[in-house]
Amino acid sequence: MDLLKTPSIQSLFDSDLESVESLQYVDIEELDEVEYALPASEAPTLAEVLSAEEANVDESESLKQFKEPSTCSALQMDFLQAISQQLIQAQERSSAGAATALSVGSNGRCTVGTAHGHLLSFYEQTLRWVCDANGDCGAVSCLSYNQDSSRLLVGYARGLVYQYESIRGMILRRVTLGGETWGTLRVAWAGTSGLALDTGGSVWLMKFSRPLGVRSARVSCLFSGARGEVVAMTARDARILALATLSRVIIVAGGRAAGVRLDGPPDTLPVLEWCEVDSRLLVCARANLMQWLTVTINGSTINLRPVQRVELKATPLWLGWLGGSLAIFDSQENLRLWGDDYDKPLDLSQIEPVYSSAFFKGLWTDGRVSQAMCKAGESALGGACVAEGALSLLGRRGILRVRPRDLIARAQAFIASGRYLQALRLLCSTQGSQAQNLANDFVANLIDRPNILSNKNVAVQAIRLCLKYNLSEELYSSLWESCASERAFVEALGDAAVRGELSDSPPSPDFTQALIERLADFEPDLVERVVASLPLTSLDPHRASVFTREKGLWRGVGAIAAALDGCSGGMRELVAHVAARCAGGAACACAGGALLLAAADALAGRGAGGRALPDHARPSARHDALHTLLDESSNNKSPLRVLVQHDTSAAIRLLEQSSRDPPFAGPLGKQNRLRVARALLSFTSDMEESERRIEVLEFITGQLSSGALPLDPEVIRGVEELAARTEGERSDRAWLALLQRLRARDGPRPPPPAARPRLRWRLHALLDRHDHAVEDFFQIDHPSSADLDEFFEYFRSRLETDDATKGRLISHLPALIELRPRAVATIVSDHFVDSIPSILRSLKPDVTLEFGDRLLEMGRLRGDTAAIYLRHLCESRPSDVKSFLQRNVGTIRPEDALDIVREKGPAEAVPICLEATGDHAGALDAILRIISSESDDERRSRSISEACDLCVRVGPTVPPAAAADMWTKLLRGIGEIPPSLLFEAVSYLPVEELLQRSCNSTKVARRILEGGASGRSAWRSAARVCEREAHEALARALAAAGRGLAVRGRCVRCGGRLARGAARTTHCARAVHAACEAPGTCAVCGQRAAEAALQLGALPAPRAPPPPEPGRLLLVAPPRPDLEGVV
Repeated sequence: MDLLKTPSIQSLFDSDLESVESLQYVDIEELDEVEYALPASEAPTLAEVLSAEEANVDESESLKQFKEPSTCSALQMDFLQAISQQLIQAQERSSAGAATALSVGSNGRCTVGTAHGHLLSFYEQTLRWVCDANGDCGAVSCLSYNQDSSRLLVGYARGLVYQYESIRGMILRRVTLGGETWGTLRVAWAGTSGLALDTGGSVWLMKFSRPLGVRSARVSCLFSGARGEVVAMTARDARILALATLSRVIIVAGGRAAGVRLDGPPDTLPVLEWCEVDSRLLVCARANLMQWLTVTINGSTINLRPVQRVELKATPLWLGWLGGSLAIFDSQENLRLWGDDYDKPLDLSQIEPVYSSAFFKGLWTDGRVSQAMCKAGESALGGACVAEGALSLLGRRGILRVRPRDLIARAQAFIASGRYLQALRLLCSTQGSQAQNLANDFVANLIDRPNILSNKNVAVQAIRLCLKYNLSEELYSSLWESCASERAFVEALGDAAVRGELSDSPPSPDFTQALIERLADFEPDLVERVVASLPLTSLDPHRASVFTREKGLWRGVGAIAAALDGCSGGMRELVAHVAARCAGGAACACAGGALLLAAADALAGRGAGGRALPDHARPSARHDALHTLLDESSNNKSPLRVLVQHDTSAAIRLLEQSSRDPPFAGPLGKQNRLRVARALLSFTSDMEESERRIEVLEFITGQLSSGALPLDPEVIRGVEELAARTEGERSDRAWLALLQRLRARDGPRPPPPAARPRLRWRLHALLDRHDHAVEDFFQIDHPSSADLDEFFEYFRSRLETDDATKGRLISHLPALIELRPRAVATIVSDHFVDSIPSILRSLKPDVTLEFGDRLLEMGRLRGDTAAIYLRHLCESRPSDVKSFLQRNVGTIRPEDALDIVREKGPAEAVPICLEATGDHAGALDAILRIISSESDDERRSRSISEACDLCVRVGPTVPPAAAADMWTKLLRGIGEIPPSLLFEAVSYLPVEELLQRSCNSTKVARRILEGGASGRSAWRSAARVCEREAHEALARALAAAGRGLAVRGRCVRCGGRLARGAARTTHCARAVHAACEAPGTCAVCGQRAAEAALQLGALPAPRAPPPPEPGRLLLVAPPRPDLEGVV
């Protein structure tokens, strides 16, 4: 059929069969608009009228659900009634099937594909052509117009792709994607070429050409589904393509590819879309996660970098751009615009959107699709297309077109509903005469209703609106007069002044004065920034300066002075208002903090209030700032002196931060730093607090050590004098840093006469005067951790290289151990082993114990050292003596331990020492004495247990008489023996006496009998286990050796020897004669024996091998080929 002459569906209904067949031979160049076009009509069809009559339903109910949900929505809907009605008629009357795919082009073109392979193309909602010739290709799965809407790509569910001429519906090309195995999921244009995605996850490139007037298409595979199934794709241009598999996002460009990970649930599809505003950004989403990726292509390199990641409220099914905003259609069938209107979705469920899930399941290709793609494509959206700034959505009830609403109309709706913030934002983003009129009316409404500006966000947008539409006069006069009492409005005006938004329309001095007076009540910190940000023509300097001084707004005072005479003038103005006795810091109530801030801005080359100066003005501003800081002319203190006296730490931090930039860097940088150092040294004579002098000292010595300051003799002399009269560790270390810097230049120098011990020992160590170094170190009053670390590092290195160091340190070891006992223990145990006892005798008890604990951990606590440690332990921690002796057997001689414990105590440790010396009877007597003197039941029972354990432990090792004597003493001392130990004592004492003393109740007798029975049972069980294990081990050994089981012993049945004949073994290592009648149940273990024995037959005689036969060898020549080479 020639598709140029295809009749419309309506004409087919109105004609008979002969006229339809005759149409094939009639030359029709153009469609007759009158005959074939179906005009837009809102009248119901006959079927709808009949169904409405039967159901008695009002026909308006089917259309009322397409009304706008809210007048304030950013989107508006238009239901394409004409196209929707014709689609329903085609489905019901011509078996075209349900609509499955949609594509919208420019200039009002629209094409819809159906489930039976039909194509219906419309222009301005009027049917232009129909194609039903490809019904055998399956359903239309995808459509795509090119850029100028002159060509249309159509993909079918059975894998074919057709190219149509979109105006008349002529088939131009028929393309097969690697056979008809897979269906087509997506088609798209990339310049003049086509792209296709099949159900196998492969992406195909179709290059169209027309050599010699013949249309052709060359197909190549860009990405194979064997590497990962692609489920979504979008092309940025003719050479850059974005793909999404079930786990990654891949960018293909110029034969290269790069990807990033994109995880998500297996039942959700990823969606992709290139950014309309910036072509380098790619938006991708899956499940509830959406992220922006930056795609950068440099030569042969593709870089993907995540920019932003956000969490969505629902799973997105489609992404697109509407009016410059990202539109998201989610699984709840809501359309959302990303941004401020994201929380105001547009519900599109009433259109019943069409989904393409059937194509992902491969229903037209016998299910040839993976389970993963089938699972993920359960909610794939079918008909959604953006063209000319509008979204067309295909639904079961028709086509719905969604476009952004007009901003002016939205703003009016927002104002009417009281949503002023949204209205102001919209008005600030548009322009025109209508917006100007609406802005004028809104400002007039604000003047009448000032309470609207109580919200600061609304106030900020209202000020921006006035400045945008040149309503500054209304802002500074009428609006200020009516809304000056609103704090949010006043603060918003101050913020606008600070941001520089009032620079194009500067206010009058009277308005500025009124503004800063109101800000002084609400936000005093904002006054200075407002004054510094406004031009001088908007200020009354005298009134503003007087007001800020009265209110104590010193930053404002400095800003006004800086506006008149630069930052140098601001510093000179603030110097007179700094209090010498102010606490400084955050509690500063004078102008000191403002002076520090002004100095920081001036040295950084900034203007008043931190405003940036032009590049050409910064060097001179920094030079003037340094000159002003150091200026002490006209009998006034310099700002630097005032800063140092007010807050020395803050002033030093300012100088440290400024030392990296001009005027302290560059050709004159060292000279300027030298001027500052000399000035600081001259200020220290007036400082009484040592902490302030140390701050200055550390700053200058740090500059000298790093080379930032030259080694000027005057500065060095001043630093040494300052260090000499300032005591403390920080001062000594700063002085040492200076001397090391001088030593690097001039060589070794002896310690200065005024040097303190901390400084002298370090210098003597550098000069290899080790005797003096050690002596000087121990003269330090309170050495710090840093001092100890340095000294330990020093004498460790000396012990390894110089044997004479031991003699120097031996007399100072007690003092060193008192400073750091555990650290010295390691060194002493390696180098001073023989001197440890004498050292311990000279230490304090607590130091001795800490030192001994370290030696004990190292395993070096032995002999006399352990005895000294035990003596101090008995005096200081008697409760730990017993556990020490039990855990560290052999550390100390038992005799020495016994003497010490008897002398110092405690008594509970005496039995342990007596047992260690071999006096078991004495140990038992000591325990019994403890038992008799103990009143606490818990301790008494613990001592009784120790006595019983001693008897049990000692009994097998001593003569029976001695053991019996010990048990007798125990029995007499405690009155009774625990029932569990009676079977231990029965070997040494008469049973009658034991039972008479211990068995005094029925309960005790039962426990004795139960204990005996359990013991006997345990021994019998152990014997059986041993017998069985031995039998199994013997069986395994004989089986491994290839031998039978050797049975020895006597028959369980008759008592005869088993070696006389055949025997039958049981599983529990017992046996009976084969002739004896085997018992049915084993008398020992109680298990049943086998009733029948296995009778093995005789082995068959081996077969004789057959005699060898003579072999015959036949040699045959191969056949010869003829002249033509045929055999």
